[in-house]
Amino acid sequence: MLKVLIVDDEPLARQQLEAYVSRLPFLQLAGVARNTVVANGILHSTPVDLIFLDIQMPQTSGIEFLKSQEIVQQVILVTAFPEYAIEGFELAVTDYLLKPVTFERFTMACERALANVSGQGHVNLLKQQPGYLYIRYDQRLQKIRIADILFIEAMANYVHIVLGDQKYTVYSSLKGLEAQLPAGAFVLTHRSFLAAVSHIDNVGRAEVLIGEHRLPLSRSQRKLVQLLILKKNVIRSKR
Repeated sequence: MLKVLIVDDEPLARQQLEAYVSRLPFLQLAGVARNTVVANGILHSTPVDLIFLDIQMPQTSGIEFLKSQEIVQQVILVTAFPEYAIEGFELAVTDYLLKPVTFERFTMACERALANVSGQGHVNLLKQQPGYLYIRYDQRLQKIRIADILFIEAMANYVHIVLGDQKYTVYSSLKGLEAQLPAGAFVLTHRSFLAAVSHIDNVGRAEVLIGEHRLPLSRSQRKLVQLLILKKNVIRSKR
């Protein structure tokens, strides 16, 4: 059970998130705040595991709040502006939701937060070295360099980890595996596909190209994917 705090200055946004929280059995509403001052009071008086934090708010923005406080809870940023995604990932947030938030996308973010706490869904995946994953494959441990992963595809209770001409099939959930990867290095293009930002060659209206692979791109994730690609290109141009 994750105790949830919602911080948003918009009443309708707060009501929507409250309704979503009530629909997931592993979430419990711990408090609702219209600004960071009220949120601070709740955090000092009530146990909280997960914060849904709006970015653009009067007085103190969500980003400023994260930078000025020692936040030990997981944070999921919620905003209508994708341009803040990069800064959010650099602050090691659990996820980044774009308004209007669908219940499906909300659920995915919450399940990722739950996986971070419980470790459920990725018992066969071990992160033992920075930059590497160890997976249980063919009755042995296989070391995989994270930088070599092109994308990951979810198939029922399994995931396909694709590295160029190699593919490993592992018993795990996509959300469980995503929780083991560096924040900002991979992005959900679709509920069943997790793409390595550094390997994305092109972003279309409904698909992402990685070499010869075509990955579906959902409308809700398009702006975020485009922004992450833009950051990648800026970094490369500075080298």
